[in-house]
Amino acid sequence: MPFIPISEADLQSFKDDLSQSNKSAAELFSTLKNLKNGFKTNEDELVKLKYNSAKKRLENDYLLKKEHWDAEIQELKKQFKQLDNRIVAAEQKLKNGIPEDLNIMEKLIAEQESIVEDQEKLNIAETELIAHVRNIDIEYGKEQEKLNQLNTPVDSNYNGSIEDESPIDIAEKRIKFRVSIISLVPILIIPLLADLFGKAIGLQQTNNVNHQLISGHYFFFIALILTELFLADKIKTRISRLLSVRYLQASFTELQQLFNKNNKELNSFK
Repeated sequence: MPFIPISEADLQSFKDDLSQSNKSAAELFSTLKNLKNGFKTNEDELVKLKYNSAKKRLENDYLLKKEHWDAEIQELKKQFKQLDNRIVAAEQKLKNGIPEDLNIMEKLIAEQESIVEDQEKLNIAETELIAHVRNIDIEYGKEQEKLNQLNTPVDSNYNGSIEDESPIDIAEKRIKFRVSIISLVPILIIPLLADLFGKAIGLQQTNNVNHQLISGHYFFFIALILTELFLADKIKTRISRLLSVRYLQASFTELQQLFNKNNKELNSFK
């Protein structure tokens, strides 16, 4: 399914989201990926405009050349027609036999020689002209083939292709892994502090060795369960936001620069 091209308003909206602490890293990464996919449509639009512009220039150039050489062909046809008329006239003069007047005879011979010479020149000109026109057609075909290679969807200059796992996806996974590790610290510190508090006030003392693991640290386990239920997600979300913001801001800056460059080129065709 084609993506909707992005606009300046989309980038501004994402920039505003980056400054809002209530936006989670997951939401921001999702928006960034949508912007990236949309930007590929912007790039494809530029490719199409470049293709259409280049195609129009190529066609106009070809038509101008064809017009010129078509005029040359018509001129050559006129010369062949004039030569045919001279041949017919010479044949008419010889229709009643060879003239006895030597002057007339010499003129007829000279005319025939001139006809033969001019015919050879016209034949050579015709061969060269046909070859030149053929070369123009061949060159036009080659240029069209090169041009058609430009009229294909491009892999975005920003973070790879859509089908493959992009650097954005990889960065998000790495950050999630770091979050899962780092978040263990506060998630465990809270139960540990509760455990120490329980021991400090004497609520976790027991003489039964068999129950030492549970009863001796029940403050820890209760605090751990409560932390997991009510605080773990908030802690992970906060840490994820802190770890993601630098990458998201750098990615946004890169995308905005590419968008501005792309938009400038698009406007040059309008």
